[in-house]
Order: sequence, then structure tokens, then C-alpha cells
Amino acid sequence: MSHLSAHSPCTGRLARGAAAVAVSVAFLTACGDDSTDTGAAGTSSGASTEPTGPTTETAAGSGSSSGESPSVTATESDFSISLAGDTLPAGTYQITVVNQGDATHDLVVERDGEDVGESEDIGPGESTTFTVTLESGDYVFYCSIGNHRSMGMETDVSVS
Repeated sequence: MSHLSAHSPCTGRLARGAAAVAVSVAFLTACGDDSTDTGAAGTSSGASTEPTGPTTETAAGSGSSSGESPSVTATESDFSISLAGDTLPAGTYQITVVNQGDATHDLVVERDGEDVGESEDIGPGESTTFTVTLESGDYVFYCSIGNHRSMGMETDVSVS
């Protein structure tokens, strides 16, 4: 799943995140297009980028005890998206998107029909991280590439 070496400080968090994702609800598989950036910064690489420092696990990912943004991992495959949960507290999140599928995907965060955050397109075996602020309300996480959303790559998330 990851290209991190055994010496990486993120390896343990990634293993815990993978285990949580494995038992989580099929969430949303994200696909991308070449639309303009909606303000979300992302980096595409063979390894996910997560905040460093001490963290504590939450239902949706790891929350930080040192003032850093909590993280959420969205694992995409063909054609689903999995998260550790479908409810989150309001706040700013580092969302790591991991593509375990055979096609290129992305992840878009939508609220009330408007995109509020978006990852870069990532190929099979790649991951990327972007930051998004989620206020209280209902969101849809989806893949915007081709017809992936209509094929089931979307999931509802409630933020309170």
C-alpha cells in the first residue's frame, strides 16, 4: 500500500490507518479531472504525506494532540471509497487519498453542490494529501474523473 521505508515515522500510523479503513464503511472512490484548483493544496507521490508529531486516533483518522490538523485517510479502489467513519467534527483536516485501484482517481469534497476541496489526480498505487476546512453540515466525497461518481465513487459525510 505504501512506498514508505521501515524507518519512516509514518509507517505505524499508516498501518493503523489501513487497518481502520479495512473495517470501515465503503465510502467514496475519488476520481479527478483537470478542473481548476478550488484552493486545496495537494502533493502527488508514491507515499502519503501526514503530519508529524504525536497524534491520537479518532473514528475518522488521527487527531493531533499538538495543535496540528487531524488527518483522515480515504482509500479508493475501483469503484469505491472507504473512510474509517462517515461523521466528523467540524475543523480543518489533512485528507490523505490512497489509490488502491487500477485506474486514476481523485477526491473532491462537495457541500451544497459546491466543491470546497480537491485532491490531485493520482494513478494506481499512488497517494496524495490535501487540506480542507469542514464546517458543520452535510458533504459528499466523490471522484470527479469520467463517470466514476455515477459508478458508485461517492459517499456522504456528516460534519457537526
